[in-house]
Amino acid sequence: MTLHQRVLSFVVTAAVVILLVTTAVVFQLGVEQRKQQQQQQSNLLSKTLAEALPAVLEQSDGQRLTQLASQFISMPQVSQITIEPMLSGQRQVWESDRPAMHVPNWFATATGLTVNTTSVSVSNGWTQLAKLTMTFDPHQDIAELWQRLVRLVGWLLAAGVAVIVAASFMFLRVTAPLGELRKRLKALGHGDFHPARAKTRVNDLVALQSAFNLAGQQVAKVQQSQQDELARLRDKLMVDPVSRLPNRGYFQHQLQSYIKDGVGCTLVLIEVSWLSRLRARYGYQYRDQCWRLLGEALTQGELAQSHQLVARLSHNEIAILLTIDEEHLVRRYLRQLLRAINQELEHIALPVNQGFHLGLAKTRTDDTASLMAKADNALQQAKRQGDVYFWPSDEQADSRTREQWRQILLDALNKNPLALYAQPVRHRDNQHNWHQEVYAHLWVDESWLAAGQLLNRISMYALGEEFDKYVLTRIDEYAKANPITDKLAVNLTLESVKSQAFHDWLQNFLLKTYLANKLTFEVSEMAVHQEPQACRALFEIIREQDFEVGVDHFGRDMDNVDYIKNIDPDYVKLDIGFGQPSSDVDDVFIRMLVNIAASREIKVIATGIEQSEQHQYFHQLGCHGYQGYILPPIRLDSDHAHGGHERRD
Repeated sequence: MTLHQRVLSFVVTAAVVILLVTTAVVFQLGVEQRKQQQQQQSNLLSKTLAEALPAVLEQSDGQRLTQLASQFISMPQVSQITIEPMLSGQRQVWESDRPAMHVPNWFATATGLTVNTTSVSVSNGWTQLAKLTMTFDPHQDIAELWQRLVRLVGWLLAAGVAVIVAASFMFLRVTAPLGELRKRLKALGHGDFHPARAKTRVNDLVALQSAFNLAGQQVAKVQQSQQDELARLRDKLMVDPVSRLPNRGYFQHQLQSYIKDGVGCTLVLIEVSWLSRLRARYGYQYRDQCWRLLGEALTQGELAQSHQLVARLSHNEIAILLTIDEEHLVRRYLRQLLRAINQELEHIALPVNQGFHLGLAKTRTDDTASLMAKADNALQQAKRQGDVYFWPSDEQADSRTREQWRQILLDALNKNPLALYAQPVRHRDNQHNWHQEVYAHLWVDESWLAAGQLLNRISMYALGEEFDKYVLTRIDEYAKANPITDKLAVNLTLESVKSQAFHDWLQNFLLKTYLANKLTFEVSEMAVHQEPQACRALFEIIREQDFEVGVDHFGRDMDNVDYIKNIDPDYVKLDIGFGQPSSDVDDVFIRMLVNIAASREIKVIATGIEQSEQHQYFHQLGCHGYQGYILPPIRLDSDHAHGGHERRD
């Protein structure tokens, strides 16, 4: 109950109490007054009529007797007059013919007023002439008392309503700053601080307003300091100070993140021995300057658009991560890379294609250590053979062209050879599922193309919008035929986030879907960084239909995550690279990311959880849920047509 409601309830209660007390007092006083009047009037009227009757009775004038009785019977309180002459014995009765006024029976009973009968003897001083009986009915008095109370209650109700309306208006006017403070406090919880400016003459509220503005400034500074501290930690712990490239720890985190996500990766290791010779010849300062120039050359231009990450692993070793595994694309990147390195050699008057070696390795199933070992073996082989680079011959090359792969994906969307799976995301209490994240596998060459590899292809050929529509339609069809107990989470591709046509399609889909209250949407952190306005517009469309939204790969870059205050997600999923923290550095970044989300009341889900110890670690950090192969995925649509192929994991 709000403060306004509490005040109104108090005013209404007070008004009702005043109404009841006033009505009870007026009722009691009115009843007592009517009883006294009834007694006095019965005595007075019977005595007056008894004094007027002797003259009429002695003359036996029937007409005058009737007139006299009619005068008295017309009085409101008199309902019946009976005269019994002693000599003739002819009993005469007069009754009132006034219409009865409607009064509730319960009210008449509550007054306690009853019919009163008075009998007196009529005599001429020494002889008794007749017996007079008069009946007095209180119904008229009860009706008058009822009408009086009805009018009183009506006036009191009108006055009460006026008081309540006036009190409500005055309360809202006086406490208007409290409403603004409530909105500001809610916004402050999500990192958006604006000082309260509502005007008030109430000194206490002015002081409260000032206190809020001061506290809000401090909270805003704390939240901003968290973002600044995250950036400082990244620069201090994850960036090589000489080359300004990410260091080994950051590279291993990124590599682990992409490999665990099922993304096809290519790792390039470069040993730049000529930089060591420059140090011996010209000193550290010149060597460091060459490192900075080389780092800039590798992170700018066409190369920056092709690779995912470049890092310095040691004093003369560089690692490059490509999130592609198609041979023709890797070879094209390799040509660009060699050209960039040779240009740096030419700038310092050194011979090209000398003083450095490259080793390449591709993976779809390796872990971080094995992929690094394969790339290092290739590098050592290049050095032994005296070649610039070595490409392992046992790597399985994909002979399909770009157009062939595009056609395969289009066939997948049209002919339904996709298998939908769902992996549970569980609350930290380990009892109930938060939701189930949906992903797809594709049947190609008598084997299944995993979700990460499939999404790479989808992104490469800009088919994300069609893919997302297809998956949502399939899920909707599944919901029509099968009961769904848990929410289903769908990751939207970058192409869908950017497409206004998809926004319009999704809005129409959400109005018609069978998945009401059973669907939630996620976008990757990369999509938020690249398309912040589009993400915000998409989230607004989704929230209008009361669906939840989340951010996947939260903190993958270990950099600024201040974007969450602009899109305000319901939850974030920590990057899978944090699933197995291997050092104190990882622990520091995880705690920082969890605290940043918690300061904005955003729930955090840990990913990549495979063992109960990991679950306990993230539980004690304050994460609200967890996801990983500790909860294996299940086939969502095993009965759905998918090209006649059944996956057996």
